[in-house]
Order: sequence, then structure tokens, then C-alpha cells
Amino acid sequence: MGKTATTTIPETFESVANLFSVLADPTRLNILHLLKQEPAYVSEIVERLGLKQSNVSKHLSLMYDTDLVGRERHGNQIRYSISDPLVFDLCNLVCRKLHREARSQERIFRRIVG
Repeated sequence: MGKTATTTIPETFESVANLFSVLADPTRLNILHLLKQEPAYVSEIVERLGLKQSNVSKHLSLMYDTDLVGRERHGNQIRYSISDPLVFDLCNLVCRKLHREARSQERIFRRIVG
């Protein structure tokens, strides 16, 4: 049992690190936020975010490989959607942490300024 735990933990950490690396890009977060509203075709994402098609496709492919988004072909276009809305719970946790830190920094600043 101990041996399984030691071999599983590094593999799990690697998977977690991979997911965080995919989420570490602001463009990908923008795309996820857009897809949270509704599924979209690559061309719609390009237009709404003002990005190049090749760039959007590269980001979507990375997110597809980590099961963050799903895709469905419609003729010669691909429509993307969120496959796991749990990702937004993670994003909300990070936002709450950042908000707490900002409030703490504000309190420190107020003490210094007087």
C-alpha cells in the first residue's frame, strides 16, 4: 500500500501542475470566461476577444487536451464549450484569495499612511 501511495503522489502532482500551467495564461482564462457564457465557434472567439485564429486554436487545443473544454464539429466549424464547470470553482477560490490579500494590503497601507 505504501508503495502505491509514493508512486501515485508524483503522478498526481504532475497532473495538477499541468492543469495549473494551462490555467496560468490570461488568454486562456479570457476564453474560458467567454465560454462560460455560452458555447462558441473559433471564429466567434477570435472576433469577441480580438485575437488571431491560430492563437485561439492553439489555446483551445491545450484546454481540450486537459478536458477543460469540449468540442463539437458542425460542418467545417468547431464549436467549443466548457466540459467541466468545476474549473470556475477553482478560479473563484483564487479570486477570493487575491481579494483577501488586497484587503490586507489596504489595511497595512492605511496604518502606514495614518
